[in-house]
Amino acid sequence: MPFRTLLAVVAALALAACGQDAASTGGEDPIVAAARALPGVDDVTADPDGSTLRVHLVHDAALGAGWAAETVDALVADRPETAPRLEVWLHPATPADAEIAVRAYPAPEQGDPVGDAYVLAGTPGVVRARFDGETAADVRVRDASDLAKVADVAVVQGVGVDVVRTEDGTAELAVADVPRRPAPDARGGGQTTAPGTAAPACDPAVLRLELTGADAALGSRFLFLAATNTGPAPCTLASHPSLGFRTLTEQPLAVTVVPSAAAPPVVVAPGGRAVAMLDWNAMPTAGNPDLTYEVLLAAGPGAPVTELPLTSLYLPAIPPQTTLDIVDGGEVAVTEWRPDGSPF
Repeated sequence: MPFRTLLAVVAALALAACGQDAASTGGEDPIVAAARALPGVDDVTADPDGSTLRVHLVHDAALGAGWAAETVDALVADRPETAPRLEVWLHPATPADAEIAVRAYPAPEQGDPVGDAYVLAGTPGVVRARFDGETAADVRVRDASDLAKVADVAVVQGVGVDVVRTEDGTAELAVADVPRRPAPDARGGGQTTAPGTAAPACDPAVLRLELTGADAALGSRFLFLAATNTGPAPCTLASHPSLGFRTLTEQPLAVTVVPSAAAPPVVVAPGGRAVAMLDWNAMPTAGNPDLTYEVLLAAGPGAPVTELPLTSLYLPAIPPQTTLDIVDGGEVAVTEWRPDGSPF
């Protein structure tokens, strides 16, 4: 939290700690006044319901779950025991106008609904998500085509939701029914078969496509892709993956994809995987809401496309990534498919 903001919050809370009530601060609860002073907060409303004061903060989702957690902790610190019971609700606003609501205080004894809300706020297809810390989370997507990818994000990021439903309630998918991602066959280290081995082209139905990593250095950006052979027999991947890019509202971005030089086909053993790398130079994003939130990945030109939100990329001990600085008019390069473990 910026130092100025922290001072404003501390000053307001100091009034509360000294025993001043809402009447002595112009009729407004000190926590509400402090919340109004926060940069990035678009609106603050408060609705007393009997003995409870509910504070609702509408703010830019790009501030992140860390900002939200720290802000709420600072707001509620040292609140007098004589003050009305308090609830704090966050409403992160997104370019997609999704209705995201999460009760951040009091925090539930288990789970992280604030983190869950921000993961879904950055996932294309989500139109509504509500986490109150008490009842089952209500997560809705635009249409049935979004169910699988959003439920997959819930699985890989550990989001506390049991069922994902369409906005109109006509279709749903239980998170427990989502196929878990296959790990490369440990016996072969995920390697392909020996060079020169012949095998038929990979049936797209047996390929599991995913994002496996990201990196950056000196203005360069890297995204790592994988295709795992879940079938019973070796198969061949030829040439390069095919790629597209979409915004949070699932709108396509005009991005030029430059493939590397031609390379020999890769034969992928059962349980093994092939890998590829996407790289680009950092692109200007200031004031541009149309960043890449989703990668459209196909094993090759003309193959079926898998929609991969950036939130589907799981990196241990690192907060979920929601965007890439790939924008309209940009250019990226992609390597050919290679055996897993090959250097880039």
